[in-house]
Amino acid sequence: MALSGWRKLLTITAPALAVAGIVFAAGVETWVRVTWDPHKGRPGFFLSDATRGQRLAAGYDGWFAGVPVHINSLELRDAREYDLSKKPNTFRILVLGDSVTFGHGSVHAYPEILEARLKTWRPEVDWQVWNAAVPGYNTSQELAHLLEVGGAFRPDLVIVGFFENDLTDNQPLQTPGRIRLLTTRTLSLARRHLYSLELYKKVYLSAVWRLSGGDEYRRRLQHLDTEESVLATSSDASARPEQQLTPFDRLSDDEVGRVNCVFGMKPNAGLIPAMEHGAGYSGWVNAVRAFQQLNRTGQYRILFFVNDVPPICPDGDVFYDGGSSAIDAFYLRMLGDGTPAVSSYAAFLHVRPSQMPNASAHAIGNANVVKADVLFEYLRRRVLPPPTPTPTAAAGTSSVPSR
Repeated sequence: MALSGWRKLLTITAPALAVAGIVFAAGVETWVRVTWDPHKGRPGFFLSDATRGQRLAAGYDGWFAGVPVHINSLELRDAREYDLSKKPNTFRILVLGDSVTFGHGSVHAYPEILEARLKTWRPEVDWQVWNAAVPGYNTSQELAHLLEVGGAFRPDLVIVGFFENDLTDNQPLQTPGRIRLLTTRTLSLARRHLYSLELYKKVYLSAVWRLSGGDEYRRRLQHLDTEESVLATSSDASARPEQQLTPFDRLSDDEVGRVNCVFGMKPNAGLIPAMEHGAGYSGWVNAVRAFQQLNRTGQYRILFFVNDVPPICPDGDVFYDGGSSAIDAFYLRMLGDGTPAVSSYAAFLHVRPSQMPNASAHAIGNANVVKADVLFEYLRRRVLPPPTPTPTAAAGTSSVPSR
């Protein structure tokens, strides 16, 4: 009798439950697809990665922070496809970074504007500025990214975009085990093809939160809601006037020198020591030193770019120091130890905040123009030598910049 019961469970009940579960899941997936907001694009902007945590999905078409984005087959934010081979006149710049460099909510990210500047300056060069930034990355993830793709991409220059939150949660690089590789591949497959995956995550976290009564799952649920709101929005931010690249005022050195922000913040000598004693500081330093070693040995040519902006004066349409220049100098000192480093900080002191939308966070419009201009001028004057005459120069050509 007992044997018959087990046989019935294995041959009838279990298969019936499995079929019912598949039918239910198919029904949920169908319902989610039917009610899907077209502004979300298709799912799978982020895929899981065993080493870097997450990566962008090659071939993705959808929305991110209110603007349409395309991720090409090389996982770059670019509508164009590229051959990994290079022409004799190709100069390839790989730009690594986080959401600020990726262009969170921006139609024109600063790597795109930089490429346009370079092409106008030296049209005979095949400039390729590849925006490989991934929202949410820190310096150690950017290092892992370069070590993974650098051999195939063969960049002539690597620009590492830095933002202040890159100091947090940097981890040493580790080789993932088989279980982790299998788990991330399975999760990536689900994130790419299942529209209902986020719904299941919400249901699971909500249930565990209510059963456990703890705050951890509530915070994870809130984070999930925030992430979803970033990836998908019903409003089209690409149509905002602030996205336009328009002429803007430039302040002279004398005008900047006369800025007196009466009600602004004052210098705080404890800020930098507090940063140095932060929990993630040593991990960040290790990642920075690894980049510098790559530059020192000549394996890659590295340039750090500090996305740093002064505070806005509360009693005037100006940026001001207020002690923040010391922090900018600290970043440049750490990043520029044997490796070129440049910051956007001083350039923003010479423009008006009202004409620089979201400059201090996820820059859009003219704020990205300022950043691209800083990089272009630094590259033109300090990194890329001027054209060298060649025997064919008389025919209107010039040599590709030295690598």
